[in-house]
Amino acid sequence: MQTLFIADLHLSDYTPDLNALFTQFLRNHAQSADALYILGDLFDVWTGDDDDSATAAEVAQAIKQFAQHAPVYFIAGNRDFLLGKSYADKANLTLLPENHIIHAHGKTLLLTHGDEMCTEDTSYLRYRKIMRCKIVQKILLALPYRKRKQIAENLRAASQRKKQNAQAYAISDVTEQGVQAALNRFPDTQIMIHGHTHRPAKHEHTFRQQTVERYVIQDWHNGAGGYLALDEQGVQFFRLPEERTFQ
Repeated sequence: MQTLFIADLHLSDYTPDLNALFTQFLRNHAQSADALYILGDLFDVWTGDDDDSATAAEVAQAIKQFAQHAPVYFIAGNRDFLLGKSYADKANLTLLPENHIIHAHGKTLLLTHGDEMCTEDTSYLRYRKIMRCKIVQKILLALPYRKRKQIAENLRAASQRKKQNAQAYAISDVTEQGVQAALNRFPDTQIMIHGHTHRPAKHEHTFRQQTVERYVIQDWHNGAGGYLALDEQGVQFFRLPEERTFQ
């Protein structure tokens, strides 16, 4: 049995290939997984649990079917931090805090979306602090659905423009300072797993004279994706749809 981790799928009505890939992934692993952790940005945009898109309904149904065999857990990302209890109940997934410790296969793991560790991107961290405020979220969710969708699309367009800027891209990665801050909050961590940066890789950090492994999950785009699997042998990367390991 394997514990599975995915992030940054960015599913929407405009990504039918990725939506189908996600559904197939769940079918393929329903019998072999002991748990699935979704570490943020499952959706490209999420403006509230009243989302009536076909993708929202299809994803909820697919997760619910998978959850009949293994539990599914969700940590919010920067695109879907408004996903709440109503949708979670519909999909039969469990909401987790933005940083969460689990113990699996003899290891202590810290799970997070990862955006809070991008400490050089100060403008984003200011935005994040505002948007993660419960009062701000309550105000947003009180707006009409169409207004929320328009705000989300404007923010998404600004994010896409930012990605085209080489300097902005450089500072949007996780920093050593960010990693060390996280480890100071969770000092028993042996393995850290996150997404957000779209830079899949394995890193090693030294914390209190111990080596901590940090794994960045593959993002999904152009009909392809990836995931991490943890078992007694350790952590492995897999690509989709080929499902072959890579380093």
